[in-house]
Amino acid sequence: MYMRVQDEEFKTMIYDLMNGHYDLDKFDCEESSVVENEFEEGRYCEKLYSEMLAAYGRICQRLHEQSGEDRDVEIIINNLLDMGRYQSMKMFNYGAFFTEKQNQQ
Repeated sequence: MYMRVQDEEFKTMIYDLMNGHYDLDKFDCEESSVVENEFEEGRYCEKLYSEMLAAYGRICQRLHEQSGEDRDVEIIINNLLDMGRYQSMKMFNYGAFFTEKQNQQ
């Protein structure tokens, strides 16, 4: 199991399933029956994301940004998303490591 968990492609698939990046009508895999899309309507991450988009719109209005985008806010959001992805992948590895360690005892 630990070798499978170390597989970057596998971890990325789990992460993408969790973040709703796949159309499950077209992408069928065994893991999709277990891994929940955390961005489905009404879910915690979807609510946070909606609040973030609303706040982003208000910031752009205050800055009188005609395009509806602000470069600095985009950098902040993208860096936070990248940090979350990085930590998710490491947490996945730690979970596998400690599970394997516990199973060896």
